[in-house]
Amino acid sequence: MSLKKYKICRLAIIVILSISISISLSLENYYLPIIFVLSASFAMYYCRKQLRTEKVMVDERDYQVAGQAARYTIYIFSWLGAISTFVLMALSKNNQSLFDLSQFIAISVCVVLLLNALIFKYLSKKN
Repeated sequence: MSLKKYKICRLAIIVILSISISISLSLENYYLPIIFVLSASFAMYYCRKQLRTEKVMVDERDYQVAGQAARYTIYIFSWLGAISTFVLMALSKNNQSLFDLSQFIAISVCVVLLLNALIFKYLSKKN
């Protein structure tokens, strides 16, 4: 498969995925999008395996920029999550929904930070 066909394949998968998720959500079926996303992931993987190219797809700078972007994203997400947790807890004196939302955000921040630490440890031992 050429690079042009690969890009067309990716675009077609994304368009089909977007349409199918939109339709399933409008029909209030919330389980089909999970299946659609998994199917699209396998289709993208298959298209990538079919790609035969001698060109370099990425270089070390791409990985370095991606690492910096991930670090800043986690940093910003954790700060905004912590601040919004405390603000929502302060506003939730008579509203249980806001308290539940604040707890969800706090747990989400903790899970993301723990997952980041575990993945970092795994990748550092792997290399």
